[in-house]
Amino acid sequence: MNRKIYLIRHGKIDMGNEKRYIGITDIPLNEEGVLQAKKIKNFFSNIHLEKAYLSPLTRCVETANIILEDRNVEKVFAKELIEINMGKWEGKTFNYIKNYFPEQFKERGRNIDSFTPEGGESFNDVRERVKQVLESIIKNTHGNILIIAHAGVNRVIISTILSLPLKRMFDIDQNYGCINEFSWDIENEKWKWRQLL
Repeated sequence: MNRKIYLIRHGKIDMGNEKRYIGITDIPLNEEGVLQAKKIKNFFSNIHLEKAYLSPLTRCVETANIILEDRNVEKVFAKELIEINMGKWEGKTFNYIKNYFPEQFKERGRNIDSFTPEGGESFNDVRERVKQVLESIIKNTHGNILIIAHAGVNRVIISTILSLPLKRMFDIDQNYGCINEFSWDIENEKWKWRQLL
């Protein structure tokens, strides 16, 4: 099976001057994010793609539209690829949560896989929904495919494919506009992962 799965994080967005929890909040690409998407478009200019699967949030849709501009590649919107829902933490800065909910902030640090903010979901929850769509994508495609999603979702996908514990997911860098490439290792019957751009 000579095929590749390209997992992309959307381009940069504006989050203000402080780090904050941006999960399902729908934010468009900023100017730098548009430029990042154009670089990704150039990277794929000579690579045949069968399909693109993407989160329906605007930042992923805009990234996909730029990459696939002038190309006849089917785009499939998958709600399972949406970023983690941070519930009542959504849009709040890290400092705000640290100051007003210090115990919860610490607990999330200790149990990044299972902690659930009020009204939100845990990364274990994200893994359950992502696994289903990932299995379907791999089973129902044959050529090179794109998956365009978010930092949290991408880390969950990489951890799932490589059988890594979710507790270690933040060891995996997922910068804006990064490309993760998976290729099937026939000899060892497993996926190989490397990061490009």
